[in-house]
Amino acid sequence: MTDYIDTEVNINNQIWRVADKRWKYGREWIYTLSRENIDGTYENLQLNKDALIKIIESGSKVMNYDI
Repeated sequence: MTDYIDTEVNINNQIWRVADKRWKYGREWIYTLSRENIDGTYENLQLNKDALIKIIESGSKVMNYDI
């Protein structure tokens, strides 16, 4: 799988969804992870591709994707 959009990843017992992928700084892919709070607001987390892959490979529970 090369495109992680809409993949759900469990980080610290919270489900984060890969919401966006951007080419940033002209040299690397940046992924925006998003999750909705109880009050309807959203939290965002930005990771580069290497960090996202390391989280997935570290044994984090990944939804909607067979490892």
